[in-house]
Amino acid sequence: MRTEDEDIVQLIMPMRGTVDATWAGRHDTVAVGDLYAHDLAQLDEMNLQCDGRDALELALVAIPKPLLPLRSGAMDHVLGHGVPVHGGVGGLLKGFIEDLSDEKLSLKPADGQRLGTVLVDLVAACFSSLLESGQGPRPGSHRQALTLRIRAYVQRHLHDPELTPRSVAAEHHISVSYLHRLFQEQGETVSAWIRDQRLWRTRRDLADAALDSVPIHEIAARWGFGRAGDFSRAFRTAYGESPREFRSRTARRG
Repeated sequence: MRTEDEDIVQLIMPMRGTVDATWAGRHDTVAVGDLYAHDLAQLDEMNLQCDGRDALELALVAIPKPLLPLRSGAMDHVLGHGVPVHGGVGGLLKGFIEDLSDEKLSLKPADGQRLGTVLVDLVAACFSSLLESGQGPRPGSHRQALTLRIRAYVQRHLHDPELTPRSVAAEHHISVSYLHRLFQEQGETVSAWIRDQRLWRTRRDLADAALDSVPIHEIAARWGFGRAGDFSRAFRTAYGESPREFRSRTARRG
């Protein structure tokens, strides 16, 4: 049975020292200036090595897989590899991680929440670019590439209350039944995935102290929930408490 920790994507960037990683039987050495992506589910072994007298220092990013617009079958083609960091989206991602590492002591909790969203989007863009450009191993079928484009499209249009399986299918010139089959192959439904992505973003915004004055129904509408009652029921089903209870609890904890 899979554990929650296994559904984590990690990016490792050594600042000092090296990392020897064996992922799915494939060995890589990650040195200063490199960026390496893997998930914990297929990690066989990892050895951390200091560089001479210097202490080991790593920048480590951990992202739950469900937050990325790719599913495991596609992601496996970019995980367990070094990420190209000389220009392009990979270079932007590396620079962003370096900047976060340099500024980590001066960031506030609310800054972390907002910058985390930017980081997730950059990682998703980097992985998508690798798959589409051929810089990394590519998915083996047109269906996988199409699913990747659809997920990226949905992520960009979550704010639109008219975003439905029918509108997504029409935008990509496929039938609704074919769209459903693409998602069923990965064990989920289109509507549920759209709802889960919207719920995650509303939950993030409700936890943001900078948005305390924004009414809950406005945050819900911002992410495509047209009816406050529907949003509240979906939120409670997903997280075990109402949006108001969650906001109150995180405010007290903060």
